[in-house]
Amino acid sequence: MSATERWAELLNGWAIPDQILAMAATSPWEHAVATFEVADLPDRTLLSARVAGDIVPPGGSVLDVGCGGGRAATALVPPASHVIGVDANAEMLDAFATAARRLGASSETIFGTWPVAEAKTPPADVVVCHHVAYNVAAIKPFVAALIAHARVGVVVVLPVVHPMSCWNRAWAHFWKLERPVGPTSDDFVAVLDGLGVSAERWEMDRPDQSGPAVGPRARAADACRRLCLDPNRLDEVMEYLDTDEPDWVRTDTVLRWTVPAPSDTLC
Repeated sequence: MSATERWAELLNGWAIPDQILAMAATSPWEHAVATFEVADLPDRTLLSARVAGDIVPPGGSVLDVGCGGGRAATALVPPASHVIGVDANAEMLDAFATAARRLGASSETIFGTWPVAEAKTPPADVVVCHHVAYNVAAIKPFVAALIAHARVGVVVVLPVVHPMSCWNRAWAHFWKLERPVGPTSDDFVAVLDGLGVSAERWEMDRPDQSGPAVGPRARAADACRRLCLDPNRLDEVMEYLDTDEPDWVRTDTVLRWTVPAPSDTLC
């Protein structure tokens, strides 16, 4: 089995059984826009921002794939002066444009999923992609499209393990359902290796805004959504979390590589 096949097989294991998903009040996979909005001043001190900022030319452009509210791209303004956001959530794109405007950067937004949206997406000096890889089973065309749109390099950030793995014990408790362990960022690196991509690698603490909801009721409400539980079970979930706090994923892997020469092709 190739690394790309293994990646797809492991990710497919995260599918929630239909009979459980049908009981969900809201989608367990969706995120609130407010969770991804950019603060007045983005955190340019993060390792991920410094790794990407090192290869953005002065006045250059950044393409943010799965941009959310624009944290990854706006942390690169400056040196970047133009940012492009791709996302399948129109409200996220509005937040992206607002953040760019507040920082004095020009922006462009493209609605759609990657790589479906690549045909209508312009290239940029640097392509960044934060916390998206675990949503993509067909990883080879996804990575190929990132590379095809970068003039200088690509930076991908993903948790060291699947971010939903922190809920595995809770799935077992409430649904008697065993959840997967992989894939991991090591599996993603294996995918890159199989595609002939040699990436530099760093590990960093996940920023605070990537952490769990604040406050016991907010954490329990988030757990109900993630676990497809009826919100009426909020008190029960709060009691459970008092004795078994999820293992929040605290570490991100940062990967950076330069684009291949024109004569190079993906395997």
